Amino acid sequence: MTVALNISALHGIYVTVADARRSAEWYASCFGMTESDYGSYCGIRLSEGSSIVLVESAIRNVYESSPFHFKCNDARRAHGELAKRAVKATEPVNWHNYVDFCFWDPDGNPVGVISDPAWSPHANNYFRTDGLFLGSARFESTLDWYLNLFGTEIEYDFTVATTSSPEARMCCLRGVPFTLFESPAGEIHHRFCDFRTSNAAADYAYFLEKGVRVTPLLSSTKRKSFSFFDPEGREFGFLEDT
Repeated sequence: MTVALNISALHGIYVTVADARRSAEWYASCFGMTESDYGSYCGIRLSEGSSIVLVESAIRNVYESSPFHFKCNDARRAHGELAKRAVKATEPVNWHNYVDFCFWDPDGNPVGVISDPAWSPHANNYFRTDGLFLGSARFESTLDWYLNLFGTEIEYDFTVATTSSPEARMCCLRGVPFTLFESPAGEIHHRFCDFRTSNAAADYAYFLEKGVRVTPLLSSTKRKSFSFFDPEGREFGFLEDT
């Protein structure tokens, strides 16, 4: 199946915090993250994958599951190191060939950690920020909307335990770094993420054809960009470097 849009990667994931500089220093200390160029925002990243964009806001996002995860070579070692720092975390569990757990940053944002013995070793145990997990209060209709929008299908369909449900449905979409899960208590107050696209103008025209709410397409010598909104009002950016 061919995905209808020209998404090439997940570029940035927005996280609300009280103090962006303090949070950046905490992530750098715990995970070896470095600063990334993200315009007026404070961006941090691992050696691979997308940036975390730290947004100072008095109104925080509420997540029932981690909105993204860190890939690492050894999740159990990572868990032990966080325990020494008194970081709140769940216990590591085996899931198929993976080991994973969740921790909470100083602002209460949950972040997943996952490892697979098949992944190549890295000098820093943590090497990639990846994955996109979005909660939905109107799961069935929103899932159908995304399947139609992306022109894709469900790749994995399973349940997870959240604060609202012991068996919340979670669906990973094929060919898109995107997973939707049932979450009546989640709240997103800022742009959720930015996708990289290889053709912003074509994607913009596609959204207009689909009747999707979008912001104007902006174009400069360095970048083309716009945002779209899903049925539950969440904003997503599309960026193309030119």
